Order: sequence, then C-alpha cells, then structure tokens
Amino acid sequence: MFKNQKLKTKNRKPLLRICVPVVEATVNRARGRYQRAARKGLWTEVRLDYLEEPAPDLQKLFRTLPGPVIVTNRLAAEGGRWQGTEADRLTLLSEALNLGATCLDLELAADAGFRRELWARRGPTKLILSWHDFAGTPETARLEAVLDQMLAAEADIIKMVALAREPADNLRMLSLIPRAKAQGKEIIAFCMGPWGKWSRVAAPLVGSWLTFAPFSKTGASAPGQLTVNDLKRVWNTLK
Repeated sequence: MFKNQKLKTKNRKPLLRICVPVVEATVNRARGRYQRAARKGLWTEVRLDYLEEPAPDLQKLFRTLPGPVIVTNRLAAEGGRWQGTEADRLTLLSEALNLGATCLDLELAADAGFRRELWARRGPTKLILSWHDFAGTPETARLEAVLDQMLAAEADIIKMVALAREPADNLRMLSLIPRAKAQGKEIIAFCMGPWGKWSRVAAPLVGSWLTFAPFSKTGASAPGQLTVNDLKRVWNTLK
C-alpha cells in the first residue's frame, strides 16, 4: 500500500481520499506535479487531454509510479480539452493501462466495445466509468436512470458529476452514493460550480470514493474545486 494512501480515522469514520488533478501542458511538469502529490500521500489524476505535446511520452511520465494515479483523457463534450481523434484518445488510455496506472477513467459515452476490451485486460488497474453534465443537475429520475445504466456496465468505480444551479441539486447528487453502495459499487458523486462546493466537502463523508482538490486555484480541472489545504481545513473544523 502506498504511504498514507488511505487516510482512515478511528471508530469506522469515513475514508477521506483527496485526488490532485494534474493539468500541465508538458510531460515534465505533469511528472513533477504527480511526484509532489505522491510525496504528500495524495492521489493524482493525470489529465492527458491537457498535454500540449503532439505525441506525449507516457513511458517517461509513468516510468515509476510513486503513488496512486488515475489517468484521464477527457472528451471535450464532458469538460475535457482533447482535440485529436477518438482513436488516438483511446490509444493513449490503452498505453497508460499497459504502463500500470492505478485507475483509468473512461466515459460512459465512449465506445462500449473499447470499454469491454479494457475491462477484459485491466489486470490490477481499476476502471472508473464516468458521466458529467455541465449544463445542470438533472431531476432524480434521470440521475437514477443513468446510475442504473452505469451499475450494469463494466466498471470497478462509477463517477457521476453535474453542475449545481441551486443548493438542492447537491442533495440529489449525494443521494446517489448510498444507492450505488447498496448495490456493492464504489462511487464518486458530487456537484460542480460555486453552488456545488459544499458537496465536494461532504461527498467523502457520506461514502464517495474520493474528492478532487488542486494544490492551488490555478490547478483546478473543474469549476468549484477547493484547494487541498482548504478542504483539509474544513474537514478538521468539522471534526
């Protein structure tokens, strides 16, 4: 187990995983940010769609794995910056699997055949199946329908994130956590945006597998992310 990978308190209190998004333009800078998070016992999400190098050297990026890492190559339609072909996008994810990434994030909207291929050869790598709505938070019936679709798909962990437009949106998203866990599935669920900030704090407290927080505001990968220090400060206050 990676040092400090699991921050579990006594008396069966929630497991609080913090994942630092890496949104750097070069492999060297991304590698440096990943190593910094690992030294602090934090998870990392390396966003390949932020790399501006035409053929990023993933062997260099992941030549050693000092800490747990999620590899994501996000579709533009779901808030990412990937501008190449879908075939090239999926090829990079496949390469990351071969290099031993802790987790791969693949969208529900991605090719189902490719998802099944990754699932079949994933080995120790966990597959995160993700869904995002940047327009707003759907009503409960729609959210539960998407959740049921994801529960039936090939995934170790599911991730559902939507933009909050009012405080009540957070409650609908957080209610998905016990529903998924009752089905034996790990889930990441919270809201984005200014109205969604408190759900990022609360999500791990009610069973979300992790929450995302950059070291600084400039390192955010989505709207409404608190920094690592801010998140820890709130958790300490709540304790």
